[in-house]
Amino acid sequence: MKLTKLLALLLALLLMAAPALAEVVEADPGTTDEAPATYTVEAKTFPYLHQFDSNKDPDEGEMTLYFVNGGDIPYVALDEYAAFLTGVMAEVGKEGINYKVEKHADAEFSVSREDNGSALFVNTDNEVLFFLNLNGFTQPVGSKAAVTVIDLPEAEPLDLDQMSKTALATWKLLNGESVTLDDMGMDTSDLPDEEKEKDITELMSEAEADGDQADDDQADNDQAADANKEKHLFSRAGFDGYYHNRQGDTVEFKLDEYDIDLIAVDDKCYLPFQTMNDIFLGMEYLQYIFTGERVLGCAFQAPLADQRFDVEPRAFSEDFARFNYNELRFLLDSFYGLKPEHNINDFGTLMAMETGLVQDLAGTDPRKFDLALMVLIGRYLDDGHSGFLSGSVLAGEQDPALNAFARSMVIGPSSRAMAAQGEAFDKARRAVYRSWVPGYEEVGDTAFVTFDEFSQARSEEDYFKVGLFDSPDPKDTIDLIIYANEQIKRENSPIKNIVMDLSNNGGGMASAAVFVMSWFLGDASVTLRDTLTGAQTNMSYHCDVDRDGSYDEILDTVSKDYNLYCLTSIRSFSCGNLIPAACAESGKVTMVGQTSGGGSCVVLPCTTASGALFQISGTHQLSIMKNGSFYNIDSGIDPDIPLTKPESFYDRAALAEYLKQAK
Repeated sequence: MKLTKLLALLLALLLMAAPALAEVVEADPGTTDEAPATYTVEAKTFPYLHQFDSNKDPDEGEMTLYFVNGGDIPYVALDEYAAFLTGVMAEVGKEGINYKVEKHADAEFSVSREDNGSALFVNTDNEVLFFLNLNGFTQPVGSKAAVTVIDLPEAEPLDLDQMSKTALATWKLLNGESVTLDDMGMDTSDLPDEEKEKDITELMSEAEADGDQADDDQADNDQAADANKEKHLFSRAGFDGYYHNRQGDTVEFKLDEYDIDLIAVDDKCYLPFQTMNDIFLGMEYLQYIFTGERVLGCAFQAPLADQRFDVEPRAFSEDFARFNYNELRFLLDSFYGLKPEHNINDFGTLMAMETGLVQDLAGTDPRKFDLALMVLIGRYLDDGHSGFLSGSVLAGEQDPALNAFARSMVIGPSSRAMAAQGEAFDKARRAVYRSWVPGYEEVGDTAFVTFDEFSQARSEEDYFKVGLFDSPDPKDTIDLIIYANEQIKRENSPIKNIVMDLSNNGGGMASAAVFVMSWFLGDASVTLRDTLTGAQTNMSYHCDVDRDGSYDEILDTVSKDYNLYCLTSIRSFSCGNLIPAACAESGKVTMVGQTSGGGSCVVLPCTTASGALFQISGTHQLSIMKNGSFYNIDSGIDPDIPLTKPESFYDRAALAEYLKQAK
């Protein structure tokens, strides 16, 4: 074993010392007579298919990639990639982003956004990418949150300037001072000057003098405004619902540490296609692959990815194998969000000295690379969000059953334990409910609301087009909560206790989780932290559960006048762990069952340069905020009332009675 580790270390050191593709160190004129590095860049155009919506046919086009000194590692021109990224952002709903590319010196370039001041600086001599506000580089135009999640609607922050103006104007009124509409911060652009200058008390007196007709006219106007008002399921919370927002630090990617070359030739900058995609596209839940014959771009787990295997299987070139390994190190070092929790200083050390996987991860055999990556993710990361999905392009298409079997053989101890305990809960629930568990069930004066994932099947506006729910869509969490709210609050309802059963909830869409949280707690507070940049955001939401166009603490939540319980197990994972964390922190909910399964980091879809597909726990981390600090919830939430046997979770008559006695 010691000899194996020693050989692995020696090989790792050799790989680190070996030059990357076409890497020629520019000479220092004071110490050597070697000429500066020269590069030959060849442009090649390839078919380009992309599919961001699985319900639509792929779009076809062309993309130009560049190859340096006859190598096989694809590069992109910085200005062309900026234009490409602008188009991608527009297609995923981030219209209006414009990137400006500039050259500052022979080896220095920048890409900037004028609307929010974020910028990328490139130095090809030092192989450095330096970001001012990496989080802001791909944020939607007008976004004010420092950290966002792709499927989470952004809560609009309160205007603190407006709040201060209103508070100051109120103080003046209370002290008998004159206050105008402008003092209140109100929009007076359409009013004549004499109205703008009038004191508010004078305006109120004039309105009162206009009599009942003015009141009637105002009522008609209000009714018309309500009819035309755009309705939203998600809105910001009240005066305490403004952002806690902390911008992240600058980020410097030192690519020379990974033997990744950045090239400047003839006033243009060239960067590896894979490096740019790793930085920008995974966060958009997009996966891009170059097969050697065409470029494929698809949404996470979209069917277009199955078209990767249209080339003959063969070995990697040595240069490509080295780049494939180094790019994987860069990706994981930069974007794996649980490095401290997993005691990982850097992935090069983990791969070489601590696991012995470096031989295959840096080797030329695609199948050995895929298996080693599978082992690295399954056995050594071993977290519920990270997983190997599909192999490298040049490995050839593998039988899905064989692929699944291979993954099951390298699963880590934590995942094995979670799977075994999960099977016990499945068995206990099937003994009572067979194949189907009702989303809403009443047992005496106790309502059980059960869902195994958070899902949103409709667009926000479409929920307002549905009348009363006779029965909810079992695959739509928002449908279920709307229905449950109607049933619990119906006339002569017997319900006094509500149990939210998340014992088999593995997570899902953040938007649906927010809706559930707002309904159950009255306020949905979502706290996000970026483990790479240090950026932090806390957003609060109120959700219009009864769909009347406004938020009401009585009609839209069950946070008052009911005894609330949250039922959890080790299977309560990701967003299924976030809700219990919020419930426990609220002080309104009694936690029942077993410690939830954790899962604090949002999934990040990834690819390798060789076209393998996988996912990891990314840098956007779900947290709780306490005493002004952000706390990781990866270890799960403990119950107030423990249940040791899975059978106890699903004998609902006995559980309802037990909870009453426990109070």
